[in-house]
Amino acid sequence: MSLLLVAPTAREARALGSDCHITGTGEAGQEALAGLLREHGPDTVLIGGLCGGLDPSLGAGHLILAREVIDEAGEVRQPPAMTVTNARRALRNEGTRFVCSRLVTVTSPVATRDAKRDLWNEHGAAGVDMETAAFARVAAEHGAAWMALRAVIDPAATSLPAALRSWNGERSDLALAVGIAARPTDWLAGGKLAVALRSALGALRAGAPIVARVARDTVPLGDDLLA
Repeated sequence: MSLLLVAPTAREARALGSDCHITGTGEAGQEALAGLLREHGPDTVLIGGLCGGLDPSLGAGHLILAREVIDEAGEVRQPPAMTVTNARRALRNEGTRFVCSRLVTVTSPVATRDAKRDLWNEHGAAGVDMETAAFARVAAEHGAAWMALRAVIDPAATSLPAALRSWNGERSDLALAVGIAARPTDWLAGGKLAVALRSALGALRAGAPIVARVARDTVPLGDDLLA
């Protein structure tokens, strides 16, 4: 099975390996993914990256293997069940810190503990991101299966620094750092986030090759392909 590995940002792509393609975010990211799908024609797309934690039991660096994703309109998509089962087994055999759970995709950062709690109560999703549901839809439109592996950077009990609350994927790491530095009230939260970032990227670096190997080795069956 052929595999296309994608991530929204350069930071995430570096953690996922040299064969990972950077898509960008938002509508531009969806268009970039569509172009990659037309160019490479993969059987499966593996979407990797960071996410916010909604499950209170998860800390920074915990991985979330998506068993389904729901968007803000309530549309649910599921990756091939056999591939998820095999990936879950492989991650467990490697002693990886992960859960296999629902992800929820939103259009803007979920910045506060209260907002995360509300999403957790509404959807029962372990994590929240801004791309997975849309990327899964694009994959299905091009006849490809999808998988998603996300690493928690800001756990459920953590609120984002003010400088990150309007993040849309376009600002550079330097611009983000400058924004945090300009707000003394963000310094503590920014420092904690920097430490969490290292844990999350390290988890992706370790977990992504395991899931990628499984996705290449597993053949989805029947309607399971485009669920």
